[in-house]
Amino acid sequence: MRMIDRRLEIDILATRRPAPSLLDRVRNAIYRFARAWQNRRVVNRLSELDDHQLFDMGLCRSDVQDVRDASFFSDAGLHLTIAARERARRHLRGGRTD
Repeated sequence: MRMIDRRLEIDILATRRPAPSLLDRVRNAIYRFARAWQNRRVVNRLSELDDHQLFDMGLCRSDVQDVRDASFFSDAGLHLTIAARERARRHLRGGRTD
């Protein structure tokens, strides 16, 4: 057996992690729920802003409404960040800004 064969076996063993314990899984579920609840509160506060304030952040009313209609556990921050960046890209290219 050559040295490279041994190295591959070591790399495979090093990447294995033990399965998370029940306590870890419960802790992660609570964290995900708390994060989703916080995101939902922030989205609700964003919906109270007027269109000019949303536009200053690179968003429009439909972006906020899409996030409100999405699943409770969907990542609202990621969705709004992507929407704002896409709108900025279109604006820089001279396209519509909605």
